[in-house]
Amino acid sequence: MCMLCVIPPNVIPSREKLENSALNNPDGFGFAIVIPSENRIHVERTMNADASITRFLEMREKYPEGYATWHARYATHGTVNVDNCHPFQVGIGNSQTYLAHNGILPVLEPTGDTRSDTRIFAEDILPTIGGVTSLDNEQVWNLLEDFTNGSKIVILTIDPRAKHQCYILHENKGWKDSSGVWWSNHTCFLTQPMTGFASPYSYGLKDSKTDNWVDCNTCESFFDISKMKDGYCMQCGTCIDCNTYVTDCLCFSKDVKDKTKMAQYIEETWEHTNPNDWRDRGGWASL
Repeated sequence: MCMLCVIPPNVIPSREKLENSALNNPDGFGFAIVIPSENRIHVERTMNADASITRFLEMREKYPEGYATWHARYATHGTVNVDNCHPFQVGIGNSQTYLAHNGILPVLEPTGDTRSDTRIFAEDILPTIGGVTSLDNEQVWNLLEDFTNGSKIVILTIDPRAKHQCYILHENKGWKDSSGVWWSNHTCFLTQPMTGFASPYSYGLKDSKTDNWVDCNTCESFFDISKMKDGYCMQCGTCIDCNTYVTDCLCFSKDVKDKTKMAQYIEETWEHTNPNDWRDRGGWASL
């Protein structure tokens, strides 16, 4: 779900990648830019992709000295409106810290609550355990990585109590381009006009559409189901049936005696790369 990118100081991201991300993830857009010289974070959110990209690049040119993040939403929970566009304040009314997310969080939405899972996590859950400063505690960091497994989360802050300006949970599950911009997945690539998730066919990785391909709802990877390990995504370990991480999956149809070993197997065997690299090495058939 979604596209999340992190731009390091003094870097301008590719407009083409942002546009591709918006085409693949069309349910709302937002960005945050840390401005150290003014001790503030500039945030804008909108449902208009062109307006978001143009405005983000304009503001990034003006304020290049801090970290920045841009997000394109593919809605899974919550109403599709600007209120559920990322990034969100970590704690209602806290303009010092903002959070954006790619994936699905194991958050239970109260009946009638129109907020997305990410918004609930940012406004209610993370502040309860200490907010951004808790991320500097190794034990809390490890607990949060377990809780958010299969997702990627970026937090930007100017809170003077925090040790860092930028935090990325599961940074290793994304990738960096040649300019140093970190991308949460590969939906910033587009080889033909389309909407929705990219497929192995749109990338030229398969010629026939008769194969039984599935898309992971958490990390947007796509697989031939016959190549998967007991129905779990080989990128992030999410169960294709219930959208929970392998060690949390309660699907009785899965005959997996030791899910911890399964998670370890997935982590050790998946190669984090981009679609162009796969094409050069023989495509997804090499899986």
